[in-house]
Amino acid sequence: MNYFPIIGKQVWSLCLFSLWSLASLSCTSVFAANLEWYPFAINEEQLSNITDFSGLNHPLSNADRLFVKGAHFYKVGVDKKANTNDDQRVRLFGISLSGPANFPREEDAPKIAKRLRSLGFNAVRLHHLDSVLSDSEEKPQGILTTGAYPSFNSVAVQRLRTLIDALSREGIYVNLNLHVGYTFRYAVDQLTPLVPGESMPFASSPMHLFEPRMVALQVEYAQQLMRRLQLNNDPALAMVEINNESSLVGAWQRKDIDALQGEYQRLLQQQWQRWAQRQHGTLDKACHVWNSCGLVKQGTLLVRQDEAKVLAFGEGWVARGQQLAKRALDKIDVATPAILEPKFKAQEEGAERRVLDFVRFLSEMDRNYLDTMRKAIRAEVGHLVPLTGTQMYYGGILNADAQKDMDYLDQHFYVDHYDFPHQQWDRNDWRMKDQSAVREGWEPLLKQAFYRDVQKPFVISEFNQAYPNRQSAEILPVMVAIASAQDWDGLFFFQYVDGNSWKALPDSFDLSGNGGQLVTTGISASMFRQFQIPALRESLVIPLLPEARLMVAGMGEGVSSNAYFDFLKSTHEIVPKDAFFKRIGIDVKLKSPPQISTLHKTVNDAANLDSAWYANGGQMVTDRAAPNLYFLGSYSALFAGYAPLTNARSRTEFLFPTFSRESRQFGVMLLVTRDAKPLIKSRRLLLTLSGATTGSQPDTFPTRPKNVVPYPGEAGWWTLEPDAANATKPSGPRDATGPVWLERINVNFFYPTTMKHMTIFPLDGDGQRLPAVSRTDVVRTGQGFKIALNKASPWYEIVLFDND
Repeated sequence: MNYFPIIGKQVWSLCLFSLWSLASLSCTSVFAANLEWYPFAINEEQLSNITDFSGLNHPLSNADRLFVKGAHFYKVGVDKKANTNDDQRVRLFGISLSGPANFPREEDAPKIAKRLRSLGFNAVRLHHLDSVLSDSEEKPQGILTTGAYPSFNSVAVQRLRTLIDALSREGIYVNLNLHVGYTFRYAVDQLTPLVPGESMPFASSPMHLFEPRMVALQVEYAQQLMRRLQLNNDPALAMVEINNESSLVGAWQRKDIDALQGEYQRLLQQQWQRWAQRQHGTLDKACHVWNSCGLVKQGTLLVRQDEAKVLAFGEGWVARGQQLAKRALDKIDVATPAILEPKFKAQEEGAERRVLDFVRFLSEMDRNYLDTMRKAIRAEVGHLVPLTGTQMYYGGILNADAQKDMDYLDQHFYVDHYDFPHQQWDRNDWRMKDQSAVREGWEPLLKQAFYRDVQKPFVISEFNQAYPNRQSAEILPVMVAIASAQDWDGLFFFQYVDGNSWKALPDSFDLSGNGGQLVTTGISASMFRQFQIPALRESLVIPLLPEARLMVAGMGEGVSSNAYFDFLKSTHEIVPKDAFFKRIGIDVKLKSPPQISTLHKTVNDAANLDSAWYANGGQMVTDRAAPNLYFLGSYSALFAGYAPLTNARSRTEFLFPTFSRESRQFGVMLLVTRDAKPLIKSRRLLLTLSGATTGSQPDTFPTRPKNVVPYPGEAGWWTLEPDAANATKPSGPRDATGPVWLERINVNFFYPTTMKHMTIFPLDGDGQRLPAVSRTDVVRTGQGFKIALNKASPWYEIVLFDND
């Protein structure tokens, strides 16, 4: 289909939105951004050699089975034995398939696998298998039927096994997710009944972590799922995630424990009582230690007034726990410079101790649940397959205790996640901040490094900067740069496509159809999987003693990350910025403070006093004033973010851009060699230039890009302009209408080389060459080429040669 071939300019003006009749909007703020658009669709089925990264993969065999060695993932090698000389380090660059996307038709599975291979992926996360109950054989939406849990949809099981086989042939591992979204039904599943009028929360969280029958049924589900998929001794199985985004400690911090009612409240209280009795000997002794829980004075004795109050965990415990733990933190006696861990102990008696005892109890309950699941999984797939429990930020740093016997730690990270001011996931009422990973998302990203256990691999199993965020093209290369520098072990983008439509159009979190992100994927994969960005030379290991982890959890760290980082700053002078200069890890095995020659000091050397931070000898630089991120390696280079206030560097520095004055001064540039030679010797390279991506406004002629507009009545929030059919709604849908439009990036930069000649070809949606860039835009100078690019394409093939 041919679309009206225009180049669209979007000049955002608050005057455009007078239709909302909002007094707060004024025509005085005329100019927000100037975007120049062109229509462009990427053919994900048939990419040319220069844009196809399939060569990174090979079909999986028994030699490719993954296991954990030290703090990283390895494959067993040709001898098929773990911990031998031929073991080889592996990084996973993956993507999620969610819900129905896991159950494609048999004839489609090989196509999907080839698509993902060509983009450079070597792992797929099988997510939300259990979230939707589906009896359909034609189009299964989930792996479970409406029968009693766990009842399996045989067609879905067979389709998933077919997909796993197709992925394996293309060199792609799978990450199996177990409990994600299944919500138990107390009548159908014969469970403890709810209070009349109460409904089971999504995924039955947190009851599924402590209700015995729910736990037993999850064991049965895990066993049957792995048997039906025949995953024992299958090299395609890279890892297993037991429980998505849920822990009892995290539920307490979010006040979900306080919300328990009826029999579920009583059940947890009984478990809490037994724990307190084991810990203190008797309940009376516990009450005396706590100096609380309903004790009243009778003569000279304190006696329990009400057993319910002894066992209570509601009544504002979260707020009180944070207040009391914070008070204890303020009293910490910071160590002398010879000792890295401060000298303090959590309160040994009183109300503070009661709060911290309860948090410890919840953490041990989390560990009991994970240990039960771990034993069941090990019985099905053996001892090599790496396992993790849940994501670290659902409970915070204390989750490291609950996951003591897990093989790796996991985390999720999003820049500018959607906000729904009225109803969750409302298609026509949502908003975003339009943030940037190198600006608002920078410090939160660096903070992820402080959740890595130095003894275990570290994985980000979900990350994104979703459509229509205008800076979303930066997320893949920026994540790869930080993950590589920190020497993390796996990245999984969320997600590939909506499995019901398989349309190659921008749609919320989907990668498919999002051209600005798609063109960065292969180069990002190459950088991460081939270790092209070296790990930081220095490391910083933070000893966190058990009482410190407990104290931070008691301060509500899983809800507000500031608690953990306030603790690190006040006790160790450690701040998130340190993660740009040093590999960060926590050591949770220490029982007492280590002797350290000097106390860590925040990085503040002369080279980093101004807005520019330099890492690894200047190989990676971030300009915090702009802001942007720049990396120049042996085989690849990247620039992501905003142009600096002064562009003096760009005249002589490799790939450092000068954007058009008329632009918004943002862009993402990636460069990689495609002939396996270093940059200084390469004769064939792939360059990508990307920015914003948008769909089309329906029912307009000529076809035009859909605009991002202010969310009505809320300063600082943005959304998509409504469709004409829903003009009274504040937002347009997040699933785009075609054609897709990309932001044109007009840029000048310098390419140093001794080669005499350079030809640059813009590439079309198949990655095939278009007519070469004019010679007047590729000018030879004494030390290289001055290049000006302004074509309607997000990627270019660069060819260098000496012959005339």
